Amino acid sequence: MKKTLCLLIAAAMLLATLPLLAACSSKPGKGTVTRLTVDINPSVEFMIDDENKVMAVTAMNDDASVLLSGEVLVGKTPEEATKALVTLAANTGFLTDEEGNPRTVRISLSGESRYAKKLYDSVEKQASRVLDDLGVSAKVEKVMALEIEALRALAAKTSLYTEEELAEMDEEQLYQVLAAGRVETALLVTQELREAYYTAKRHEVDFAGRQATANVIEAMGGLYTVVHGAYNTALTAYSKAIKALDEFRYNTFVSAESAYQQKLAELRTAKAELLEEKAALSKLEPDSEAYREAAQRLELKEKAYDVALTAFEGVGEGASATLEALVSALAKCEEALIALEEKFSDNIKEELQANAESLERTINERKTAFFADFEAAHQSDIRATEAALQAQKDRLLAAAENG
Repeated sequence: MKKTLCLLIAAAMLLATLPLLAACSSKPGKGTVTRLTVDINPSVEFMIDDENKVMAVTAMNDDASVLLSGEVLVGKTPEEATKALVTLAANTGFLTDEEGNPRTVRISLSGESRYAKKLYDSVEKQASRVLDDLGVSAKVEKVMALEIEALRALAAKTSLYTEEELAEMDEEQLYQVLAAGRVETALLVTQELREAYYTAKRHEVDFAGRQATANVIEAMGGLYTVVHGAYNTALTAYSKAIKALDEFRYNTFVSAESAYQQKLAELRTAKAELLEEKAALSKLEPDSEAYREAAQRLELKEKAYDVALTAFEGVGEGASATLEALVSALAKCEEALIALEEKFSDNIKEELQANAESLERTINERKTAFFADFEAAHQSDIRATEAALQAQKDRLLAAAENG
């Protein structure tokens, strides 16, 4: 009896320690996704899988798009990716600001597990070691990971989940959604391209579902012809509003021929010239005449950069009013469709339920095919964007090397 009791106590003690052992694990749980961001001014997001490898890399601003051009960081460890990123930033002049002062390297990492805490320490040490090796006096600073509501908002931009569906997800599920979206758009190298892609995909998939609904009602015939006619008319207006909005967004913010992209190109050129002048100045003796002349040129380049930045921001602000009007028009068209859907008779609802699998299949087929269609339709602009980013990066690398 005593032996049995001892065995039971030992087993109970072992079971009690299992959660503690799991909590102390230095490995991520199965399916866990961790979000690492490194912000210098180029701001980069890494999604880390449960094998502690980078599964997606995303440029969060234009400088990061330039920095990441031509780089392959997927498959690396977070430490390797951080080392590569900080080194790239140094080699392209991004580790110093316009005044020549070192920038702070800000790092955030999601999660509170032992693995996450150890990973942050390791990444921070790696960044500090690289800075020391480069002889750069920049600081490394920890910043907070996204709060859950901010994470939901970000996931909403990179997926087709509804607000209601996202509201029911915990942090781990939200990071999985975000990672899936990042992997899907890995070949779209700028924020503008990704925003245009997901906006268009959301509209395309929604329209496909409603078009399939219209087809079901049409097939019912008879008394439902009038219902189909009204719904189809509203659907046609909705389609036109979608097309107008998506074409405006793409043509205004993504197309290589757009004023936005042209002003962005001018801004990149102004920034490159500014960094080149800074590099030239750094080689001169402070008390020399050459230094004073270079300082005057640098001042002119700084003014030129400010002018280019103002012009670029002006193009974006000028387009916002039109964009808001198109969004409003689309919302009204959608409201009209929803009003009609709420009035569907029980017979129509039953028929739609009977065809639920077919409707779902139509929607999923559209989701699957969308990326290939988007890439094919905009391939020339995507390639032009990649070429422009690489040219800018090459120029920055050359300027830093000459400095």
